Amino acid sequence: MNENIEHIEDLIGKIIVGEASEAEIRELGEWCALSAENQKYLDDAKLIYEKAQLPGKEEFDADAAWEKVQNQIHGKDKKPWFIFPTWGIAAGLILIFALTFIFYSIRQSSQTQEFQFTADLTVVSQKMPDLTEISLNKNSDVRVDYNERKKTGTIHLSGEALINIPDSKKVNWTVQAGELHIDDIGTVFHVKAFPDSAIVEVTVQEGMVRFYKDDVEGITLSAGEKGIYDKDLNTFAKLEADPNVAAFVTKSFDFQEEELGQVLASLSQVYGRKIVMDGDISGCRLTVNFENEDLNTILEIIGETLGLKVIDEGSQIKISGDGCF
Repeated sequence: MNENIEHIEDLIGKIIVGEASEAEIRELGEWCALSAENQKYLDDAKLIYEKAQLPGKEEFDADAAWEKVQNQIHGKDKKPWFIFPTWGIAAGLILIFALTFIFYSIRQSSQTQEFQFTADLTVVSQKMPDLTEISLNKNSDVRVDYNERKKTGTIHLSGEALINIPDSKKVNWTVQAGELHIDDIGTVFHVKAFPDSAIVEVTVQEGMVRFYKDDVEGITLSAGEKGIYDKDLNTFAKLEADPNVAAFVTKSFDFQEEELGQVLASLSQVYGRKIVMDGDISGCRLTVNFENEDLNTILEIIGETLGLKVIDEGSQIKISGDGCF
């Protein structure tokens, strides 16, 4: 890509100073026809050249300009170390040197894309141009600044998201949650950062991430680890990852000797239904896996496993019993 851009800039420089061959003019014309952005690139180059005036001279004196550059580099008493074969080529190359930084800056900024999306009442998933997938939980939103040329992406997150980056990893991704930064070193990780919560959580399912602040070194997390930042204490800590953090996307659960109260709280959060318990059953423990099952099926299995009664009352679901098997 860089070699191609350098070649195009060389063609533009030759055309502007009148040194391009017919084949080169035709090649640049074909390149401009590929997209409106390419045509704008050429138009910008011509505009910058037209506005670049040398004081006191109607024509561009390439020999004098190059001699001035040589004197500044080598000193007035030293001979130029390189002689251009023609004034026209010298003018073209000098122009390219002068405009390259400006063109590069223009193209860098023009390549930045912005994406915004919000999840209000349902989970929303969005794929970026590099196929990175961002899944937002309810009551969350993001703004994404994406620059394919720079190979950078910044996810400004308010809420909860699961971020899945392809193994090819063509872009270096960073999540910003307020003053916190999460730099991706791996592929799949979860971030929970609601503005009104004192705790920010980062859980890594695959790969590694760096979790930090500008003024605090932070921690590096590997697969199976959860990082917690306490806003009140300004501290980071590591814990064992919750295997169900991505359930709001996958609808998959892995409960290992989990108390029924916590199981039902997780199900209620993911499926958006109020679930209440009637009787001394909150401490009943459950070991079970669910893979993308609907809520009714899950609750029926729990009821049969623990000997409990499940009643859907419309506004809520009631789980009742005198105890557990």
